[in-house]
Order: sequence, then structure tokens, then C-alpha cells
Amino acid sequence: MNYDLEKMKELQECAIKMNVIGKTLGVRNIHDKDKWKELIIGSILNDTVFDKASGEEKGADARNNVTGNLHEYKSTELLSERHFHAFLESVVDGTETKCTSMTYNNGYNRENVESYRNIRHYNAVWYGAQIIAITWVYSDHVCSDLMKRVILTENGKIYKSTNGNGASVHYENGGVRENEGEIVYLNDIRK
Repeated sequence: MNYDLEKMKELQECAIKMNVIGKTLGVRNIHDKDKWKELIIGSILNDTVFDKASGEEKGADARNNVTGNLHEYKSTELLSERHFHAFLESVVDGTETKCTSMTYNNGYNRENVESYRNIRHYNAVWYGAQIIAITWVYSDHVCSDLMKRVILTENGKIYKSTNGNGASVHYENGGVRENEGEIVYLNDIRK
């Protein structure tokens, strides 16, 4: 990797500017656990994002300003132009199928998984620093997916870690697979 000193200085200046903006928004460390992404998601959903990286409410990142509902955000980063086009072809054009996964590191036992039922879950899909879509993923779907691993564990399956239990979201036919969720924000930047 080429470390152009001018580019490194420019990168540091951008990071400092993000920190300054974060502090004006009341966020102590905008870089911690991608808090800047949560702020963008929250602004779109009309939420108040919790300042702490782990949230003030267990299992939630924000509270909606209108309904008072707790919201949990998960982000998926599309890492290549091919994945970016496949995603938009699935949710806009309906010609592809794309699956994303939301990781719940605390979703390793029944009690924790059941606690997610009272929270609204959102999967934000990013390409670079641009938000492409936000999907409301139904709590029943999240809990059902997470419970699969819990049941396997209860039946003797051993995992190396309690981290990494995930819920999948399938994008197809110009939307989200039936009973999994619905797209609430779409930004087709191909245009």
C-alpha cells in the first residue's frame, strides 16, 4: 500500500472534522462502532440516537421521536461494485436475489433473543459512505433466525464463540422476501 503523506494528512483532517461535527451533535466519539452511520440512519428514521456505543437501552441504538419505539440498527457494507449492482437489481429491478446478514453478538440464549421482540430492527445497506437502503426487519423474523442457533446449542452443538449469531434478510423481486421485512428508505444512486 502506498502511503502518500499528503493523502494521509487529508485523511486525518477528515477524521478530525468528523469528530468536531460529532461533538456539536453531542456525540463523544463519532468513530466508535461507526456511530456516524447510526446518526445518519437515525436522521432518516426520525430517531434520537443514543450517545453511548452500546446504547442506553439494552439491545437498542435509538428511540423513535414519534412512536417512542426502541430501534436497533445493523449495517451491511456492499464491498464491491458487483455487489452494489446486484443489491439494487434485487430491490429495484427485481432481477437478482441478494442476502445480507445482521449479526447479534448477544443473541446466544433464549432470554436475550426474546428481549429483541420489543425492539424494531433496521438493516441499513451502504456502499462506500453512501446509504443505499434501510429495511425494517420484522422482530419475529429476527428472533426466529436467532433462535435457530440457540436451539442447536441447547441440543448440544458447540460453537467456538457466543458471538456471531445472525439474522438474514433476503432481497428479491423488487423488495424483501415475504414475512422478513420491508424497505422504508431507498437511495438508487445509479441514476
